[in-house]
Amino acid sequence: MSIWTSRALVLTVLLVAACGRLGGGPSGSPPVRAVSVTSDMVTVTGPEGFCVDPDSTRDSGDTAFVLMGNCAVISGRRSAGQPAVQAILTASLSEADASQTLRDAIPDLSAFFASEEGRQLLSRAGEADTVEVLDSFHQGDVFYLRARDSSASEIQNVSADYWRSYLDVGDRIATLTVLGRDDSPVSSDSGLQTLREFTQAVQLANESGAAPVAPVAPAAVPASPAQPRGTLWNVGLFRRIMGG
Repeated sequence: MSIWTSRALVLTVLLVAACGRLGGGPSGSPPVRAVSVTSDMVTVTGPEGFCVDPDSTRDSGDTAFVLMGNCAVISGRRSAGQPAVQAILTASLSEADASQTLRDAIPDLSAFFASEEGRQLLSRAGEADTVEVLDSFHQGDVFYLRARDSSASEIQNVSADYWRSYLDVGDRIATLTVLGRDDSPVSSDSGLQTLREFTQAVQLANESGAAPVAPVAPAAVPASPAQPRGTLWNVGLFRRIMGG
């Protein structure tokens, strides 16, 4: 998990935990249901009830990270609505490269993520032994992965299990993740259904002819941490997939 994800999740877990303290009035920021990021204006949006956390958005133009959570909590407005599943959604957009597509690599992805190198890259601690790949499959041009990461992290109250999808969006690879909470677990079936809805929402928002939405003002982008190296890591496609 990148430093962008870790810092943003800390903020959002605190926001979600504050759900019971929401007021009933109209105060708070207007909910943001979608945001366009990167130089080619890729749109990120989620299922009903999920809104963008503007303070956690990171957009360098080359890559981007977007975090989505409970609309009512993020906006401070009960009227903004809440999702059916109390989860946290994240989207990472890779650098653009028309010469490398996820579609062409799908047959190799299950083996890659099951390998020591793949599990190391999935691990928050960079240790393969902390990650167990629970399921993986693809439907069309979308690759789905369910994993469990037992490594310690600064993130509080986030389940070790998560569902994730990988897909081409234009010349970029999108990594979409659904995370549950320890105090309000999301079942595997609910997590996968939420991820399918999230994936479909992003696909539809970026179909040819879909109008981009106004970007939010992103926070400063921190420097990316050094990444582990290995045989598969040196392949450009896997670098793009895991670099989000």
